[in-house]
Amino acid sequence: MKTGATPGPGPLAGIRIIDLCHFLAGPYATMVLGELGAEVIKVEDSDRLDEARSLGPFLDDGQSLYFSSLNWGKRSFGVRLADPGSRAVVLDLVRSAEVVVDNFRPGVMAKLGLDHESLVVVNPNIITCSITGFGETGPYAKRPGYDYTIQALTGVMSMTGEPDGPPGKAGISYVDHSGGLTAALAVSAALVERVRTGRGRHIDLGLLDVQVSMLSYLAAWQLNTGYEPQRIANGAHPSIVPAQTFATRDGHMSLFIGNDAMWTRFVEALDDSRLSGHEFRSNADRFDHRDQLIGILTEDFTRRSSDEWVALFAGHGIPCAPVNSLEEALHDEQVIARGLIETTDGSTTGGYRHVRGPVPSLAGAGPSTPAPRFGTDTRQILAEIGYASERIDELVASGSIIDASDRAH
Repeated sequence: MKTGATPGPGPLAGIRIIDLCHFLAGPYATMVLGELGAEVIKVEDSDRLDEARSLGPFLDDGQSLYFSSLNWGKRSFGVRLADPGSRAVVLDLVRSAEVVVDNFRPGVMAKLGLDHESLVVVNPNIITCSITGFGETGPYAKRPGYDYTIQALTGVMSMTGEPDGPPGKAGISYVDHSGGLTAALAVSAALVERVRTGRGRHIDLGLLDVQVSMLSYLAAWQLNTGYEPQRIANGAHPSIVPAQTFATRDGHMSLFIGNDAMWTRFVEALDDSRLSGHEFRSNADRFDHRDQLIGILTEDFTRRSSDEWVALFAGHGIPCAPVNSLEEALHDEQVIARGLIETTDGSTTGGYRHVRGPVPSLAGAGPSTPAPRFGTDTRQILAEIGYASERIDELVASGSIIDASDRAH
């Protein structure tokens, strides 16, 4: 563990991560690593702050909720990267770390003198992870790429929406989130590898790569049979029937009959004699008679509320859920029981509620700290890695670093 790193709960306790990220995919990756116990130091350039800080809505103290949701539990280190003296300071910080994560376009880190080849000179065992839209090689490497871009390029938008509507996008930025999760997985794997080999590595992580991998069975169908997906009404599964949303008396619900044994239980629960015929006994039969079957179910499901259907089917082991609003989802009893909503410790910038990381069972007990204001931890971090207070004062006076510790409260 590096000098000054605060031991934290979780399997990554004692690991210091330098976060040179902005917006979503990169900050989400380091947030996940932080909840797993790593110490995350968010390094920001005062001339180009994380754009997420400017996105509303805002807390009463002026902090962006978008920024806060992705950066809680981190510390803030402020620099002015255009200043010649700042690079040496950042390199000293890298000496104290195990991992550096960025999500700049290819070439930016090299221009700053902070690419992997430069960092291994000062820390031979460093692990670096660069999250980009398209990866660092190939004809699109230099292009900007956001979640929307990748959803469009990989065919996801063409498969999303109603048959007679325009292409659609997922309701959340799942390309960025899955990219961040993959980055956290890759960093964790590289840390394990380093224990075995004694060497770090560079991770070239393209959001395009992650999304193409997630095409999985659809890609296999297309590559081997020439399959071209068509949008099906009500978000229906292309080959499993019934598996889609249905209107109920008071809203909508999602139903998924994943196998024939489940279908038998479903027919027993629904108690509609029209479903007992041989034309519905296997999934292949139900697929061939999809329109007939969906017509019957559509008629049946409008007779009760979503909650009534969910209660009935849950008792028969059938996957079913109401189509919740965001508010309803966050107040669901299972979400509450799993402790997935947390309130940060408000001792610095004010507490706020947020969702936990994806594996809270590996995180420690106790509330997290709020997302930091820019530069509030700079002075303390430099002291931890051995800088004398006089030298810190000189760097602040020269503009190389930004010390906002007096505004932390």
